[in-house]
Amino acid sequence: MNKTLVNGKFTNLISINDRGFQFGDGVFRTFVSNNGKIPHFSLHYKKLKNDAKIIGIKAPKKDVLLADVLKVCNQSTIKIIKVIITRGESSRGYLYDRSIQPNIVIQSYDFDHKRLIESQKGVLVESVHFPIEKNIISELKHLNRILNVLALEGKKSHITDRVFLDQKNRVIEGAFHCIFFRTKSKFILPSNQESGLVGVSRELLVDYLTRNNIAYDFKSIHYDKVNRYQEMYLMNSVYGVIPVKKYDEFTFDTNLEIVKELNRNLNLEYAKK
Repeated sequence: MNKTLVNGKFTNLISINDRGFQFGDGVFRTFVSNNGKIPHFSLHYKKLKNDAKIIGIKAPKKDVLLADVLKVCNQSTIKIIKVIITRGESSRGYLYDRSIQPNIVIQSYDFDHKRLIESQKGVLVESVHFPIEKNIISELKHLNRILNVLALEGKKSHITDRVFLDQKNRVIEGAFHCIFFRTKSKFILPSNQESGLVGVSRELLVDYLTRNNIAYDFKSIHYDKVNRYQEMYLMNSVYGVIPVKKYDEFTFDTNLEIVKELNRNLNLEYAKK
Protein backbone atom coordinates (compact mmCIF):
# COMPACT_ATOMS: atom_id res chain seq x y z
CA MET A 1 0.00 0.00 0.00
CA ASN A 2 1.28 3.47 -0.89
CA LYS A 3 1.61 5.98 1.93
CA THR A 4 2.00 9.76 2.27
CA LEU A 5 3.43 11.63 5.23
CA VAL A 6 3.09 15.42 5.53
CA ASN A 7 5.14 17.02 8.30
CA GLY A 8 5.29 13.74 10.18
CA LYS A 9 1.59 12.87 9.92
CA PHE A 10 -0.12 10.40 7.61
CA THR A 11 -2.32 12.48 5.32
CA ASN A 12 -2.79 13.28 1.63
CA LEU A 13 -3.70 16.91 2.35
CA ILE A 14 -1.58 20.04 2.05
CA SER A 15 -2.58 23.71 1.87
CA ILE A 16 -3.29 25.20 -1.56
CA ASN A 17 -1.18 28.14 -0.34
CA ASP A 18 1.90 25.93 -0.25
CA ARG A 19 4.62 27.52 -2.38
CA GLY A 20 5.58 24.18 -3.88
CA PHE A 21 2.10 24.00 -5.40
CA GLN A 22 1.92 27.71 -6.25
CA PHE A 23 5.41 28.27 -7.68
CA GLY A 24 7.38 25.01 -7.71
CA ASP A 25 9.29 26.56 -4.79
CA GLY A 26 11.08 23.57 -3.34
CA VAL A 27 13.33 20.59 -3.97
CA PHE A 28 12.96 16.81 -3.98
CA ARG A 29 14.71 13.47 -4.14
CA THR A 30 13.53 10.07 -5.37
CA PHE A 31 15.20 6.86 -4.23
CA VAL A 32 14.52 3.27 -3.18
CA SER A 33 13.71 1.60 0.10
CA ASN A 34 15.04 -1.96 -0.10
CA ASN A 35 13.27 -4.05 2.55
CA GLY A 36 13.23 -1.16 4.97
CA LYS A 37 16.78 0.01 4.28
CA ILE A 38 17.72 3.10 2.25
CA PRO A 39 20.81 2.60 0.05
CA HIS A 40 22.99 5.71 -0.12
CA PHE A 41 20.68 7.74 2.12
CA SER A 42 23.58 9.97 3.23
CA LEU A 43 24.25 10.99 -0.37
CA HIS A 44 20.58 11.61 -1.10
CA TYR A 45 20.27 13.69 2.05
CA LYS A 46 23.41 15.68 1.18
CA LYS A 47 22.04 16.50 -2.28
CA LEU A 48 18.61 17.40 -0.86
CA LYS A 49 20.07 19.61 1.85
CA ASN A 50 22.50 21.38 -0.52
CA ASP A 51 19.80 22.03 -3.14
CA ALA A 52 17.49 23.40 -0.46
CA LYS A 53 20.26 25.62 0.93
CA ILE A 54 20.98 27.13 -2.49
CA ILE A 55 17.40 28.42 -2.74
CA GLY A 56 17.26 29.43 0.93
CA ILE A 57 15.23 26.58 2.45
CA LYS A 58 16.36 24.86 5.63
CA ALA A 59 16.18 21.07 5.43
CA PRO A 60 15.32 19.00 8.50
CA LYS A 61 18.14 17.22 10.31
CA LYS A 62 19.28 13.97 8.73
CA ASP A 63 18.13 11.66 11.55
CA VAL A 64 14.74 13.38 11.77
CA LEU A 65 14.13 13.01 8.04
CA LEU A 66 15.30 9.40 8.01
CA ALA A 67 12.94 8.52 10.88
CA ASP A 68 10.02 9.91 8.87
CA VAL A 69 11.15 8.20 5.66
CA LEU A 70 11.20 4.84 7.45
CA LYS A 71 7.56 5.34 8.47
CA VAL A 72 6.42 4.96 4.85
CA CYS A 73 8.75 2.04 4.06
CA ASN A 74 7.92 -1.65 4.11
CA GLN A 75 10.26 -4.08 5.85
CA SER A 76 9.66 -6.89 3.37
CA THR A 77 9.28 -5.18 -0.03
CA ILE A 78 10.99 -2.64 -2.26
CA LYS A 79 9.39 0.78 -2.44
CA ILE A 80 10.08 3.97 -4.37
CA ILE A 81 10.39 6.90 -1.96
CA LYS A 82 9.93 10.55 -2.88
CA VAL A 83 10.88 13.32 -0.45
CA ILE A 84 9.69 16.87 -1.16
CA ILE A 85 10.70 19.97 0.78
CA THR A 86 8.75 23.13 -0.04
CA ARG A 87 9.39 26.60 1.32
CA GLY A 88 6.04 26.48 3.11
CA GLU A 89 2.83 28.50 2.91
CA SER A 90 2.46 32.16 1.94
CA SER A 91 -0.11 34.56 0.55
CA ARG A 92 -0.39 35.47 -3.13
CA GLY A 93 2.75 36.74 -4.88
CA TYR A 94 6.39 35.73 -5.13
CA LEU A 95 7.52 37.49 -1.95
CA TYR A 96 7.35 35.61 1.34
CA ASP A 97 7.86 36.06 5.05
CA ARG A 98 11.20 34.50 5.98
CA SER A 99 9.71 33.10 9.18
CA ILE A 100 7.53 30.57 7.33
CA GLN A 101 8.31 26.93 7.96
CA PRO A 102 9.06 24.36 5.24
CA ASN A 103 6.59 21.59 4.48
CA ILE A 104 8.04 18.08 4.27
CA VAL A 105 6.16 15.56 2.14
CA ILE A 106 7.26 11.92 1.97
CA GLN A 107 5.55 9.43 -0.33
CA SER A 108 6.01 5.73 -1.05
CA TYR A 109 5.10 3.99 -4.31
CA ASP A 110 5.19 0.41 -5.54
CA PHE A 111 8.38 -0.67 -7.28
CA ASP A 112 7.83 -1.89 -10.84
CA HIS A 113 9.82 -5.14 -11.00
CA LYS A 114 8.48 -5.99 -14.46
CA ARG A 115 9.75 -2.69 -15.83
CA LEU A 116 13.17 -3.30 -14.28
CA ILE A 117 13.51 -6.82 -15.70
CA GLU A 118 12.43 -5.76 -19.19
CA SER A 119 14.71 -2.70 -19.22
CA GLN A 120 17.77 -4.80 -18.38
CA LYS A 121 17.47 -6.42 -21.82
CA GLY A 122 18.14 -3.08 -23.52
CA VAL A 123 15.89 -0.10 -24.19
CA LEU A 124 15.11 2.46 -26.88
CA VAL A 125 15.58 6.21 -26.43
CA GLU A 126 15.12 9.19 -28.71
CA SER A 127 16.17 12.82 -28.87
CA VAL A 128 13.87 15.62 -27.90
CA HIS A 129 14.31 18.79 -29.93
CA PHE A 130 13.94 20.98 -26.90
CA PRO A 131 17.42 22.42 -26.31
CA ILE A 132 18.38 23.13 -22.71
CA GLU A 133 21.01 25.50 -21.38
CA LYS A 134 22.69 26.18 -18.06
CA ASN A 135 21.16 28.56 -15.54
CA ILE A 136 21.51 29.16 -11.81
CA ILE A 137 19.12 26.32 -10.89
CA SER A 138 19.83 23.82 -13.67
CA GLU A 139 21.84 21.53 -11.35
CA LEU A 140 19.15 21.53 -8.64
CA LYS A 141 16.43 18.89 -8.26
CA HIS A 142 13.83 21.64 -7.87
CA LEU A 143 10.07 21.15 -8.09
CA ASN A 144 9.54 22.96 -11.39
CA ARG A 145 9.97 20.07 -13.86
CA ILE A 146 7.95 21.58 -16.69
CA LEU A 147 10.85 21.07 -19.13
CA ASN A 148 10.78 17.34 -18.41
CA VAL A 149 7.00 17.24 -18.73
CA LEU A 150 7.10 18.97 -22.12
CA ALA A 151 10.02 16.85 -23.29
CA LEU A 152 8.01 13.67 -22.69
CA GLU A 153 4.84 14.91 -24.38
CA GLY A 154 3.72 12.38 -27.01
CA LYS A 155 6.39 9.79 -26.12
CA LYS A 156 5.42 6.30 -27.32
CA SER A 157 5.27 3.54 -24.72
CA HIS A 158 8.11 1.54 -26.30
CA ILE A 159 10.49 4.48 -25.82
CA THR A 160 12.03 4.46 -22.34
CA ASP A 161 13.31 8.03 -22.25
CA ARG A 162 13.95 11.14 -24.30
CA VAL A 163 17.40 12.68 -24.46
CA PHE A 164 17.97 16.41 -24.03
CA LEU A 165 20.37 18.18 -26.38
CA ASP A 166 21.74 21.63 -25.65
CA GLN A 167 21.92 24.63 -27.98
CA LYS A 168 25.06 23.24 -29.60
CA ASN A 169 23.50 19.81 -30.23
CA ARG A 170 25.43 18.14 -27.43
CA VAL A 171 23.97 15.16 -25.54
CA ILE A 172 23.23 16.17 -21.94
CA GLU A 173 20.83 13.83 -20.10
CA GLY A 174 17.50 12.05 -20.28
CA ALA A 175 14.24 13.35 -18.87
CA PHE A 176 14.30 10.46 -16.36
CA HIS A 177 17.96 9.40 -16.34
CA CYS A 178 21.55 10.50 -16.52
CA ILE A 179 23.48 9.10 -19.49
CA PHE A 180 26.92 7.67 -20.10
CA PHE A 181 28.72 5.84 -22.89
CA ARG A 182 31.46 3.24 -23.08
CA THR A 183 34.15 2.36 -25.58
CA LYS A 184 36.20 -0.82 -25.36
CA SER A 185 38.63 0.89 -23.01
CA LYS A 186 36.86 3.78 -21.28
CA PHE A 187 33.62 5.12 -19.83
CA ILE A 188 32.56 8.51 -21.20
CA LEU A 189 30.25 10.88 -19.30
CA PRO A 190 28.74 14.11 -20.65
CA SER A 191 30.73 16.96 -19.13
CA ASN A 192 27.56 18.77 -17.96
CA GLN A 193 29.61 21.95 -17.66
CA GLU A 194 27.15 23.78 -19.88
CA SER A 195 23.92 22.29 -18.51
CA GLY A 196 22.40 19.24 -16.88
CA LEU A 197 21.83 17.76 -13.44
CA VAL A 198 24.62 16.18 -11.40
CA GLY A 199 22.77 13.65 -9.27
CA VAL A 200 23.54 10.91 -6.78
CA SER A 201 23.68 8.01 -9.25
CA ARG A 202 26.25 9.82 -11.40
CA GLU A 203 28.27 10.60 -8.28
CA LEU A 204 28.19 6.91 -7.31
CA LEU A 205 29.40 5.88 -10.76
CA VAL A 206 32.31 8.34 -10.80
CA ASP A 207 33.35 7.32 -7.28
CA TYR A 208 33.29 3.61 -8.21
CA LEU A 209 35.31 4.11 -11.39
CA THR A 210 37.85 6.27 -9.54
CA ARG A 211 38.33 3.85 -6.63
CA ASN A 212 38.80 0.90 -8.96
CA ASN A 213 41.15 2.66 -11.39
CA ILE A 214 38.71 2.17 -14.27
CA ALA A 215 39.34 4.61 -17.10
CA TYR A 216 36.73 7.32 -17.61
CA ASP A 217 36.50 10.82 -18.96
CA PHE A 218 34.12 13.78 -19.11
CA LYS A 219 33.51 15.02 -22.64
CA SER A 220 31.23 17.25 -24.64
CA ILE A 221 29.37 14.61 -26.64
CA HIS A 222 28.07 15.98 -29.90
CA TYR A 223 25.02 14.24 -31.30
CA ASP A 224 26.63 13.56 -34.67
CA LYS A 225 29.57 11.79 -32.94
CA VAL A 226 27.48 9.41 -30.83
CA ASN A 227 28.19 6.54 -33.22
CA ARG A 228 31.83 6.43 -32.10
CA TYR A 229 30.77 4.73 -28.85
CA GLN A 230 30.07 1.00 -28.62
CA GLU A 231 27.75 1.10 -25.61
CA MET A 232 25.24 3.56 -24.15
CA TYR A 233 23.59 3.46 -20.73
CA LEU A 234 20.85 5.18 -18.76
CA MET A 235 21.08 5.45 -14.98
CA ASN A 236 19.12 6.73 -12.01
CA SER A 237 18.73 5.96 -8.30
CA VAL A 238 15.52 3.97 -8.76
CA TYR A 239 16.18 1.55 -11.62
CA GLY A 240 19.97 1.61 -11.62
CA VAL A 241 22.04 1.11 -14.78
CA ILE A 242 20.07 0.28 -17.94
CA PRO A 243 21.63 -0.62 -21.32
CA VAL A 244 20.48 1.26 -24.42
CA LYS A 245 20.25 -0.79 -27.59
CA LYS A 246 19.07 2.03 -29.86
CA TYR A 247 19.15 5.83 -29.68
CA ASP A 248 17.35 7.38 -32.65
CA GLU A 249 19.13 5.65 -35.54
CA PHE A 250 22.26 4.78 -33.56
CA THR A 251 22.57 1.16 -32.38
CA PHE A 252 24.70 -0.07 -29.49
CA ASP A 253 26.03 -3.32 -28.09
CA THR A 254 24.15 -4.61 -25.04
CA ASN A 255 26.74 -5.61 -22.45
CA LEU A 256 24.77 -7.34 -19.70
CA GLU A 257 27.90 -8.20 -17.73
CA ILE A 258 28.74 -4.51 -17.34
CA VAL A 259 25.15 -3.81 -16.30
CA LYS A 260 25.22 -6.52 -13.63
CA GLU A 261 28.66 -5.49 -12.41
CA LEU A 262 27.75 -1.83 -12.02
CA ASN A 263 24.38 -2.42 -10.38
CA ARG A 264 25.91 -4.91 -7.95
CA ASN A 265 28.88 -2.76 -7.01
CA LEU A 266 26.88 0.46 -6.80
CA ASN A 267 24.26 -1.23 -4.61
CA LEU A 268 21.54 -0.53 -7.16
CA GLU A 269 20.51 -4.14 -7.70
CA TYR A 270 16.81 -4.42 -6.88
CA ALA A 271 15.53 -7.23 -9.11
CA LYS A 272 13.70 -10.02 -7.32
CA LYS A 273 15.89 -13.08 -6.85
